[in-house]
Amino acid sequence: MERPPPPAGVDLSEDRRATIVATSVVTWFLAIIAIILRLLSRRMKGIELWLDDWLIIAALFPSCAHVFGMAGYAVSRGLGQHIWVTPPDSTRAWALGLFIAELGYFFTLICVKWSILAFYWRSFHIRRSIRIPIWTLATVVLLWGIAVILVTIFQCQPTHAFWSRFDPVNPRSPSDYHCGVEDTKFFYGNAIPTIITDILMLLLPAPYIYTLQLRKGQKFALAGIFLVGLFVTLVSVIRLNYLLKGNLQDPDITWNFVDIGLWSVIEGNIAMVCACLPFLRPILNKLTFGIFNISSVGSKPHHSSNFIKVSHNNASSHRWDDIGRSGRTSATVKAKGDV
Repeated sequence: MERPPPPAGVDLSEDRRATIVATSVVTWFLAIIAIILRLLSRRMKGIELWLDDWLIIAALFPSCAHVFGMAGYAVSRGLGQHIWVTPPDSTRAWALGLFIAELGYFFTLICVKWSILAFYWRSFHIRRSIRIPIWTLATVVLLWGIAVILVTIFQCQPTHAFWSRFDPVNPRSPSDYHCGVEDTKFFYGNAIPTIITDILMLLLPAPYIYTLQLRKGQKFALAGIFLVGLFVTLVSVIRLNYLLKGNLQDPDITWNFVDIGLWSVIEGNIAMVCACLPFLRPILNKLTFGIFNISSVGSKPHHSSNFIKVSHNNASSHRWDDIGRSGRTSATVKAKGDV
């Protein structure tokens, strides 16, 4: 496949491969560290791993595929350089790397979002008012995930035509394949639902955090941990902006696709970090001499079989020791008439 000559003014010595590799690897290792610290925190509190923990662990595997597709395979074949200085098969390699990265990205977000929703369920499921929103969001995330994964796999017929049509040795004739998905519509379809569900998931626990009987500093610290998730939403918006500017038919795709790829990797990996932050209180306490300690409000630690204990005056008491844990407790929250 013959390439058009480079436009005037293009600096062919420009190279962003190091940026792609560094960003991908650093953010992925941040996610690994966050998950390890989460598991250590659970062990320090003597808490068994639950569905939300296993889902966030599962997210590491597709995110690894995402990082490999971008920072490994595609970069090794020219992603991050202008197309005119890359190997002959760089466009094919970019398309195959994109295919792998897209699937890794979608599976990662599904696992992360379900992990957060499972955490909400474990923490607040006794409250009737939150059950339907949790199940609704979980269903929306699942249906969205199934849709974008199927579209990714079957956007070209046959599937391998997505990358083999760019094969410089054995290029496929347009009559041998069909790729009928419009890029812009697919970008809208995968990015906008992600942003909307991010916002809804941030807002969902707000009323329940507000009712915690904690000192102002502790409440602000706890709310701040959740609000860090706003960064992920911001990253999603930035990614959407680059997606809409992008053009998969651009001759210089190995250079112009870099920002889309970078923000996609950042979004998936930092989402895993943010999903782990609410669980790091035990370690943060040791590092900050108790600043993050959510201590008791006039109550002694005790054992309880339920996260919410219903009393005779139709009030409920939340015992909050480690977020999302039922069992030993040290903070009390009261809410009337919502059990």
